[in-house]
Amino acid sequence: MSNAKGRLDLDVAGHTAWITIDNPDRRNAMTASMWRQVPELLGAVADDPAARVVVLTGAGGAFCAGADISELQAIEGAAENPTVAAERALVDCPLPTIALVNGLCIGGGCQLAAACDIRVSATSATFGITPAKLGIVYPPSSIARLTELVGPSAAKLLLFSADFFDAAHALRMRLVDEVVDDPRARVDELAATIASRSQLTVRASKELVDLAQRGLPLGERAGQWQQRSAEAGESAEGIAAFLGRRRPEFPYH
Repeated sequence: MSNAKGRLDLDVAGHTAWITIDNPDRRNAMTASMWRQVPELLGAVADDPAARVVVLTGAGGAFCAGADISELQAIEGAAENPTVAAERALVDCPLPTIALVNGLCIGGGCQLAAACDIRVSATSATFGITPAKLGIVYPPSSIARLTELVGPSAAKLLLFSADFFDAAHALRMRLVDEVVDDPRARVDELAATIASRSQLTVRASKELVDLAQRGLPLGERAGQWQQRSAEAGESAEGIAAFLGRRRPEFPYH
C-alpha cells in the first residue's frame, strides 16, 4: 500500500509478517496516510493464517523520524488522531509484535516502538520524544505507555528535554529490551523462536499480560485459555514431545 510521499510495505516471509516504514527521503517520517495504513496492514496480517509474529521496522538507515511535520496540523486536527489509532492497532494486534529499531527513532517513531510487545535496537540507534520542541501535547495513551515502560522520572526526562539519547541510554531506561550489533539477525532468530512455540500459549500470554498491565483480573480468562488448551490437545502434545525428546507439533493454529 503506498502514496506519493511514502508507503508501508507488508511482506510475509514464513511465519513472520514484516511491516516496513518506507519514506527514506524524510527519514521514514509518517504522513497521515501512512499512519492510517498501520491498522489496515495489521488487520490483513491478523487474517493471514501463515503469520505468527509481526515485525515493524524502517527502510534504509532509520526506523522512523516521527510524524511528517508538513502534515502535523492535519494529523493533530483529525477527529480521530491517526497516530493514536495506529498505536492502538499495534497494542491490540493478537500476534506478538517486535520493533526492530535501526537508526533514528524519534517522536512518533518512539510512539510506534513503545506500542510493540518487544523492542530490539541497533547499537547505532538514536531515540528522542520531541513534542516539547513543537508545542504539542503527547497523546495520553502514549504518555501512559511510556511511563509504564521507563517509569515516571525517565518519562519526564524524555518529554521535558526532547533531547536525543543513544541506544545504551535507552536500554538503561528500559525504553528498549535489547541492543545488538546486528538487529536483523537477532529479530530473525527471535521471531523464528516465537513461531516455533505453542501459538495458543503465546496468544494467551499476550492477552493475560496485557490484562495484568491494566490491573484487570486474570482468573476467568486464564481458565478459558486453559480449557481451550486441553480441548485442543495443546498441552498433551507439548508434554508428550518433551518426554519423547522430540519437536512438538502443536495442533493449535
